[in-house]
Amino acid sequence: MKAKTLWQIIVGVFVAVVLPAGAHHSFAIYDMSQNLEFEGVVETVKMRNPHMTLTLVAAQADGSKRTINFVEGAPANMIVRMGLNPADIAPGKTIKAIGAPRRDDPNAFFLKAIILPDGKRYSVIN
Repeated sequence: MKAKTLWQIIVGVFVAVVLPAGAHHSFAIYDMSQNLEFEGVVETVKMRNPHMTLTLVAAQADGSKRTINFVEGAPANMIVRMGLNPADIAPGKTIKAIGAPRRDDPNAFFLKAIILPDGKRYSVIN
C-alpha cells in the first residue's frame, strides 16, 4: 500500500471517530452564561456514565411546583471522585442545583453544580 493511501485511511478513520465525539461533548445547546439556581426535592437521580441526570421539584413563589430536568451533568464517577455521596442526592432529599438552560427547551438544564443543605458545593463547571 502506498504511503499516501495509508495516510488517507488514517486521516479518514481519525475524522470519523473524533468529530462525532467532539460534537457529543459540545455545550452549544445550553446557554452556559447563565447560572440558574433551584432549591427543591430530588425526584429522580441516575448516577450513570456518560452523564448523570437529576429531576428536582422546586416550589415557586406562588406556591405551585415546577419540575426541573437536569438532562445532562458530569459523569457519575467524576461526581463521586469529587466526594459526593450518592445518598446525599437520593430521591426525597432537599438540595440546591445550579443549571444552564437549553436554548431550545426552557425546562431542560445542564447540571453545573449541586449544593447540599450543609453548604457543601460540588461544581462540575464554574
